[in-house]
Amino acid sequence: MKIIALNPNSSRAVTQSMRRCLGGIAALSRHDIVCTEIADAPEGIESDADVATVAPMVEEFVRSSGADAFIVACFSDPGVERARRAAGGRPVIGIAEAAYYGALQHGARFGVISLGPASIARHAAHIERLGLTSRLAGDRAIAMGVAEANDRAHAEERVGEVGAALIEEDGADVVILGCAGMGEQRDGLQARLQRIVIDPVQAAVTAAITALDLNYRTGH
Repeated sequence: MKIIALNPNSSRAVTQSMRRCLGGIAALSRHDIVCTEIADAPEGIESDADVATVAPMVEEFVRSSGADAFIVACFSDPGVERARRAAGGRPVIGIAEAAYYGALQHGARFGVISLGPASIARHAAHIERLGLTSRLAGDRAIAMGVAEANDRAHAEERVGEVGAALIEEDGADVVILGCAGMGEQRDGLQARLQRIVIDPVQAAVTAAITALDLNYRTGH
């Protein structure tokens, strides 16, 4: 079966980073995992306006695709609810939602490494809708855009500092990388922090694999 990991911005660099992070999972799965982006979308999803722009694009992509499951690989989970209604019972999984649920299997409270203040506000609203506010230890920004955060050499030190603050000052048991393009920093950050670090794209794809393996779907 086919799982599409959809990067809902137009950055090929982010899509390529996702593909590298998913290589090990893809090698072990019997499903075909395909990473792609939306060519007409903004290069980065960094504002509420960007989220509003791409939500209908995500919905239309899912509606018109014949894939068996979909990952929406932006940490604002844009268009996920709309896409679920258009999917005809096929799994549609937002990476933020998957990361939050995945983190809570490994600790009582999670912390999020975000891009900027606007991201933090969107995350807080989403976490409240999911009923998980009491499990959020903290959400701290690295003050970078998508392209900067995807540059490991540029972002790694700042990501490490923010991750340490989430643990030492906010009391996070688990740390979540709050952008699809940060995934290649997971292994190094986990070694540095000595805490479990969640790559949200990996969390969502493994959830989709389970959904397909166990036939978690409705409709036909």
